Amino acid sequence: MKNLLLKDIEFINDKQVATLRKNNIHTVEDLLLSYPTKYDDYTIVSITEADCNSNVTIAGVVQTKATVRNVKTKLSIMNFYCDVEGRRIRVSIFNRHFLKSKLHYGVYVRITGKFKENMKDFTASEIHFDEFSNSIDPVFNLKGITDKKVLEIKEKVFEEYGHKLVDILPKYIRDKYNLIDYYDAIKYINLPEYQDDILKAIERIKFEELFIYQMKIKYLLYMRKHHPLGVSINYDIEKVREFIDKLPFKLTVDQETTVNEILTDLKANYKMNRLLQGEVGSGKTVVAAISLYAVITAGYQGAIMVPTEVLARQHYSTFKELFRDTNINIEMLSSSINTKDKRNILEGLLSKDIDILVGTHALFQKDVEFEKLGLVITDEEHRFGVKQRVSIVGKGHLIDHLKMSATPIPRTLAISVLGESDISIIKTLPGKKRPPITKYLSYEGRDYVINHIKEEIKKGHQVYVIAPMIEDSDVMDIHNANEIYDYYSKEFQDICRVGLIHGKLKTTEKESIMEDFIDKKIGILVSTTVIEVGVNVVNATTIAIYDADRFGVAQLHQMRGRVRRSDEQAYCFLISKSTVNTAIDRLKLVEANDDGFVLAEEDLIVRGPGDFFGEKQTGNVIFKMADIVADKEIFELANEEADLLISDEKFEDREELKDIIEIVHENYMNKKEMLD
Repeated sequence: MKNLLLKDIEFINDKQVATLRKNNIHTVEDLLLSYPTKYDDYTIVSITEADCNSNVTIAGVVQTKATVRNVKTKLSIMNFYCDVEGRRIRVSIFNRHFLKSKLHYGVYVRITGKFKENMKDFTASEIHFDEFSNSIDPVFNLKGITDKKVLEIKEKVFEEYGHKLVDILPKYIRDKYNLIDYYDAIKYINLPEYQDDILKAIERIKFEELFIYQMKIKYLLYMRKHHPLGVSINYDIEKVREFIDKLPFKLTVDQETTVNEILTDLKANYKMNRLLQGEVGSGKTVVAAISLYAVITAGYQGAIMVPTEVLARQHYSTFKELFRDTNINIEMLSSSINTKDKRNILEGLLSKDIDILVGTHALFQKDVEFEKLGLVITDEEHRFGVKQRVSIVGKGHLIDHLKMSATPIPRTLAISVLGESDISIIKTLPGKKRPPITKYLSYEGRDYVINHIKEEIKKGHQVYVIAPMIEDSDVMDIHNANEIYDYYSKEFQDICRVGLIHGKLKTTEKESIMEDFIDKKIGILVSTTVIEVGVNVVNATTIAIYDADRFGVAQLHQMRGRVRRSDEQAYCFLISKSTVNTAIDRLKLVEANDDGFVLAEEDLIVRGPGDFFGEKQTGNVIFKMADIVADKEIFELANEEADLLISDEKFEDREELKDIIEIVHENYMNKKEMLD
């Protein structure tokens, strides 16, 4: 059916074929899988079951002549009485005066609309005079062709070719989850007769979409482990342990566990594809350093790619400190590096004089070549597109890949979008770090914040002040960074220096300001979300976020993490003048909760998976009917069933799974080709 073109079907004319083609419908399969966007339900409802808050269709016999009253230009009201189940109902309908001639005593009518609370007056939106009609009309919303014509074509196509539909779900799965077969699902979804049938069809289609997607994801992981195409990195475990023992602090239990998981991956003959999740300040950078050190002891080079130059310089400085007692050579590459220094770095990579390269997007440029790259680490990896990550991993042969993120990823997304990755989580924070005290305040409470900041500055601490925009907006009534900077500069002119940083500044300007903040020359840093990722200023203990309702829940939590770098008590103020209940509820949720994973689940519901990761990464999580958030219960069942199948070592040989295996293997080969 995939290859059966509509243009080859006799009863579909050329004009219809051309119109359907414009709607991206070329084959019989395309047509039958172009599902309705909604259903207009004209099922006749008894008055005793009608709800005055919902649209219903009732049927009866006209009892009086219709009268028309013109309320104003282009607005008329027509009224008549109708006998419905022995009750006299007064019907009103707007701008349908042309139907007056049809409304005679004794005429049967079907009327769609709403009852008023007295259940005696009915405001109609539609009147139909035919006694026999489809109770449920599917709405396809295709351009250039009516729903009635689409339905007519679908009826003929289904009658002619429906028997060729292949049900890829084995009978035991359908029986287990009480799902209808594929033939019935496609029939009920396109040619509905009863609401219950539509619901059964939707459930079946959603389950199959989610199940096949999860099988594709898990099959990628299965093939990577069971049919390995990697290189075993034989690191020197004694040197690695010695390096860990010499660190000026003891690893937490979670860090130890994560290090062991990564070392196991490095030693294995499959390509590592691991996601390391950890709150801000949980110690992911140290784990990254240990991992890089391990591959260097085996004669390989390592690279770490970060989204901003500020973060690149921070990692470079941190690695220099961690590796100061070794002979490991570390360099940094970014777009601001001058031509001469860049040439020296490129030569050092090819001669293997450079062991670790830290950099921004500049790392995946074509002229960046390594002599023997063994491990790539991407920090805040969701900020890079798929092609960018593939590009950097493609700088060597069968390279291991460690992805790090301080953005807690909801379980639903972790087992779907990131299901092909192994996942490590660092939950415990090193030292005696305490959760920041978070307060939600209306704008009237800003004086409280100012007084608090003055007290913190007296103690020698530093402060972030965040604004959602750089300049004034004609559209939104919100505070901007320039305005807040002017206010704080005046308020604190005799107390401390106030700095301003945002995305429009030149890289050198941003670096200079950040260095002054790190060196404590600046007491208050006014900023946009440029500080959201990675910036590490241990002495900063307070963050005040203006118009906090403009940020997502996960984003607020991420920014709050900027002041969770030391053992000092930290504070976060969420300042908002919003009166929208949902916005206030979100801010109160952040105020009351310090668990990033709980907040991430909430953010997922509000923003959806596309916004959570960015369009570049979630373009493949598009279903015709299912939604991994809204259909969480079905998703959990589909994921559970996919887990059971993949865990069966002989699943590839099972005859009833051959169609599914063909689909997931084709997906695997396509992904493999892209990576190769």
